[in-house]
Amino acid sequence: MAVTLAGCRTTGGTPAAVEIPPIEAVVASLTRPLPGPFVALYRLRVPSTGGLRLSVIADGGQGRMTVSESLGGAVVVAGWDDQGGSVIFDLREGCRLEGKHAVEALGLGSLPLSRVVLLLGGRIPALEGDQVTALGRKNIFEIAGAGWWSVAELAYEPLRLSALRGEDWEVELDKHTSSVPGSIRFEIPSGDWAELELVRLQWEFSGELPTLPELPVCGR
Repeated sequence: MAVTLAGCRTTGGTPAAVEIPPIEAVVASLTRPLPGPFVALYRLRVPSTGGLRLSVIADGGQGRMTVSESLGGAVVVAGWDDQGGSVIFDLREGCRLEGKHAVEALGLGSLPLSRVVLLLGGRIPALEGDQVTALGRKNIFEIAGAGWWSVAELAYEPLRLSALRGEDWEVELDKHTSSVPGSIRFEIPSGDWAELELVRLQWEFSGELPTLPELPVCGR
């Protein structure tokens, strides 16, 4: 896995020496809590269209994602919390998907929404209790949790996450401001993909999360 992630990257000439901080400092920096509630707006492109918007609100282990048409209303709403898992509402079909099927519907494979928010916020997607281990290179790390794992590639100056691979998904991150990525591309083995371009980000949120709709389970 480490070989797949590392790849061959040449830029011409002799690269400037990069001072690599101690591994313990790297892990501490990229697993520290987000500075506050995460509120962001993205342009969203998928194979069928590029005219979508994705809004994200995450606060205290809970969150909401909403996919909207640029000149229309919301078409998908997702909600999650650390205890109850994920649920997705297909507003066009008027029904909901839960658990594993909900995450699959977003094209994220086995990447939970609570970990997605950490990625968007410029962190390694490690939750409490996960193990973060260097894999023989100073920029390749494994994150392992209960029934879940991923391998991360880091870049330095500034310290940031540049790529991540899991069992059935991969993510490329670019155009960072400090450690926060401005461009994110998700892919899964089926060939489906989604690209996010950051439009606005703030680290504050007041009030309660939007109420989720009451819809029947899809297929019933």
